Amino acid sequence: MTRLVRSLTATVTTLAAAGLSVGLSVGLSVGGSVAGAAPPVAVPMTYAVTSVAQAPAAAHGPAVTPAKDVAVIVLATLSPAVVGPGKDVTITGTVTAPLTGPLSSPELRVVRGDVTVNQRTALDAWASGRTPTAGRTVETTTLPTVAAGQSRAFTATVPWQQLRSEEAFAALPISVEVVQEGASEPTGRTRTFIAWNGRKEYVPLKVATVMPVTLDPDVDLFSRDDAAREAAWQRAIGPDSRVERIVEGTRESRVDLAVDPSVLGPDTGTDATPGGSTPTPTPSGTTSTTPTPPSTTTPGGSGTSGTSGTSGTSGTSGTSGTPGTPGTPAPTTSGQATPTPTGTGGQPSGAGAAIARLGTGLVTQLHGRSVWALPYADADIAATVGTDPANTLVRDLVSRATTLAARLGQPARADIVWPVDGLLPTGREQGIKKLLSGTSVKKPAGIVVSAPAVTKGTAYTPTARRVTSAGTRLLAYDPRLSALLPKRSDPSPVLSVQRYLAETLVLLGERAGTPRSVLVAAPRTYDPDAAALSTFLTATASAPWLETVGAASLLSDDGTDQAVPQTKPTTPVASAAPRPVLTASRLTQLAEQRDTLLSVSSVLRDGAEFERTYREVLDELGSARWRWQPASWVKLSASVANDIKAATRAIRVVPRTSTINLLAENGTLRITVENGLDYTVEDIRLRLVPDNPRIRIVEQPAPVTIGPSSRTNVPVEVAAVAAGRAEIRAFLTTADGTQIGSPASIPVAANPLDSTIYWVGGVLVGLVLLAGVIRAVVKGTSRVDEIADIEAVTAAHESLGGADERDGA
Repeated sequence: MTRLVRSLTATVTTLAAAGLSVGLSVGLSVGGSVAGAAPPVAVPMTYAVTSVAQAPAAAHGPAVTPAKDVAVIVLATLSPAVVGPGKDVTITGTVTAPLTGPLSSPELRVVRGDVTVNQRTALDAWASGRTPTAGRTVETTTLPTVAAGQSRAFTATVPWQQLRSEEAFAALPISVEVVQEGASEPTGRTRTFIAWNGRKEYVPLKVATVMPVTLDPDVDLFSRDDAAREAAWQRAIGPDSRVERIVEGTRESRVDLAVDPSVLGPDTGTDATPGGSTPTPTPSGTTSTTPTPPSTTTPGGSGTSGTSGTSGTSGTSGTSGTPGTPGTPAPTTSGQATPTPTGTGGQPSGAGAAIARLGTGLVTQLHGRSVWALPYADADIAATVGTDPANTLVRDLVSRATTLAARLGQPARADIVWPVDGLLPTGREQGIKKLLSGTSVKKPAGIVVSAPAVTKGTAYTPTARRVTSAGTRLLAYDPRLSALLPKRSDPSPVLSVQRYLAETLVLLGERAGTPRSVLVAAPRTYDPDAAALSTFLTATASAPWLETVGAASLLSDDGTDQAVPQTKPTTPVASAAPRPVLTASRLTQLAEQRDTLLSVSSVLRDGAEFERTYREVLDELGSARWRWQPASWVKLSASVANDIKAATRAIRVVPRTSTINLLAENGTLRITVENGLDYTVEDIRLRLVPDNPRIRIVEQPAPVTIGPSSRTNVPVEVAAVAAGRAEIRAFLTTADGTQIGSPASIPVAANPLDSTIYWVGGVLVGLVLLAGVIRAVVKGTSRVDEIADIEAVTAAHESLGGADERDGA
């Protein structure tokens, strides 16, 4: 109670200081019934309140903004909520005089309307003010004069005999009115209902309630600015957040919570404890700190590909420029920071640790509760199955619903599909089955839909248990009852409680002896006050004609409460959400970006961390929450695309601007590969493909490993088949051949001079030999051959030579 009073006091003070005024209609506007009833119309009498967090038991009443010329009546409590024999009703609240003048000795009247409320149309007519207020006064209370614009509390007690009905149960229309002294017509009025339960002549309705626990469409949840990101997560799941109010308000009640696993904080792959890893990439219009592609070349040719040409054991350098050195840091673009992802050998940032603590606190709050697991990030199933049911990113999000059970340490069923729009158009059931077939969920156990979307107009409201012609179970929620869940903008839950009880009494009266079930489902944007929600759930659960059950129990038949076949609605049913932001092209884009990240992570030593860091926001783009903020989706998508492009381009083949001269028949090209990421790249393949047959790759290089922010030269053996120019396309692949990173084109000029010389030399030798043969043939026999005894001539010559030598001596 102390906590509630503090909360209410703080809320009223804050709103009053801000001058916030919220207009509230006494009548509750809700969706049309499955019976085709006319939509309700708001009561013309309205009042304004500054308190948006009020419970009947609170010590402080709602702060009321007075109207100009009518009195404002705000009900604080109506107890008991269900009236029967021997139970008098006490009504409390405040009367606020109009600004134009005081209420002089006003009389407060409680009038029982003289109309029968046994159909939903009658409920709408009374609450909207269309039904005259004729009836009998069952209680009057005289109040002191109330000064203009001032408020005064009142209490009125109505004897149960004045409310007695001959019916076993009934919804009694009540009007609380204030009449100025001497006047005959009310100066102010508010309408509600009192639930009468005289005796049990019915089979209780089984009522199940399910509420989504999801994030708001806030791009600051993924901001690069630590302060902005931490503040956004505080707003999302911290104390007094919308999520915390839902969890706290349902704590003592039997309510199923459909939880988006991402609401527990970014997926770190482990429990989000303060010492765990919390990735912090992503956008929100702040200065970019994503990895940026290193610069391509520098003056003087540094950072370019190199080559050396060889022939046999000797070779002539054909390199132009200076090759990169293996293991040297890769240059980065000036003025842009390259982040070190959190968790890489260190603790998360302060914001990451704070967000992790918030997630851990929410895990504690959810532990032991009845929980369903929505697809991770509350993936927009409705948008996906109609355009791309085999989308790999959305399938992954569906499979990751199982992470919720791991975080909570308890079962959390993930096979109940809840399309955000509540519809089931032709083909959706088959699309859901196809989508789930490629996930760990495999097939749907049931689909949550709006009852009017699967029901032909009829005066009788069927059970929530439904089934399609193909046998898929449906959980059909009642949109009228769902709209009555108390909101934070309500001054108190009294009107919601009494209208809810009246609605269920009318449903019960349609076929009081037939077992039926009712499902109440809050919208994705549901924003309650915790105390008011708790009061509402407690009061409605105490109604003897309502039996609270778990929503999952509606997936199977219960005795004579059998599933009713789906029927085609008579009139079009409005979507429960705005139009989707995920189109076929956007879904394709998301799937391609996911595949790119997976390819890059497969060649990184810390690939799992890299994938989490860069995938976190990509996953969030598949969420249904952006239907309420489509501009934010566009902003986030653009930033994610830039992040992924920068990350993938950071691994690249360094392009070369000058031509490599290959001066040998065989040579070795040296191609520079650069890694601009803060992760080690390993087992990456460099592949080269010439654009013409002048150059042939003798053997593709072996797998390469490159350290963080480094580069290395990769030798590639090539052969020059013919002289001429060629372009070699150099690119990187994973082990399975998937291309990643940025490719480059390497210009090569083949000039195999050693082969030319061999050919020319051979031709010359041949010509010399040929010339000698021709000369011998043309000139005939040599004079040497004409000497008959060559030996005798030689001997005589030698003897003459000897005689000459002696004579000279």
